[in-house]
Amino acid sequence: MKKILAVICFGFLSLNFANAEILTFGVSGNIGMLEADGKESIKGTSVRNTTGSQGTLTKQAGTSATTSTKGSEDIYIGYVALFGEIHLFDSGLRLGMSYVPYALESETTDNTRNNNCSHDYSDGTLEGNNTCSPTKQQVQIDVEDLISTYIAYHHVLDDGLFINSVFVKGGIIEADVITKEKLSEGSKYPNAELSGQFFGIGAEKNMDNGLFVRLEAGITEYDSIKLTNGSTDAHENNNTIDITGLEGATATFSIGKSF
Repeated sequence: MKKILAVICFGFLSLNFANAEILTFGVSGNIGMLEADGKESIKGTSVRNTTGSQGTLTKQAGTSATTSTKGSEDIYIGYVALFGEIHLFDSGLRLGMSYVPYALESETTDNTRNNNCSHDYSDGTLEGNNTCSPTKQQVQIDVEDLISTYIAYHHVLDDGLFINSVFVKGGIIEADVITKEKLSEGSKYPNAELSGQFFGIGAEKNMDNGLFVRLEAGITEYDSIKLTNGSTDAHENNNTIDITGLEGATATFSIGKSF
């Protein structure tokens, strides 16, 4: 849906304002680092194996427990985006949109955990024996249809300076988070929406034939995300991942043309 919206918006701009000389189109390269705080909560119920009077092995629900792990991680990002802007008369204000036309893929995370743990008392002792089923899990995500919409103010500098204008901008950023995982018992994490706000400052240098180059520094802060696997097995661990404090800085180099 976001991809369709971006195509419609860019097409509308080019069709309706191509002769007004108030448009800017271009491509930008972005690099940066994000800091993320995460918490993983695992809730599970143990199974108690007992032997009845007829020697029949039965399973009973054991103890339910929740464990959690917290951590922080630095995430390095790099991507290319297309952008378009409408110049609002001679006010210096511009409405803009940028779009990343491909998926941003994360690394695959592997871990092995013990599920379906049981306490077996069939040996007749009070201590019993603990048995668990080790399971290997893989998690990988794609960020798709990354769209930024913003408003910017450009201030033209005096002639004779190396740069021709400076600007500030602010807006919102949205994307789809597509989870691709291999979890035990067929459970999976649902997809989610990523949203946030950003602010940037930069400088622009005009070139011949309406071309220009830009340098920009920005700060982005994303909203929290919560993912819970859809396990339906009573004895399977239920995992919940909370991602908070996702924020960081980016540097952007752009080249474009004004019409």
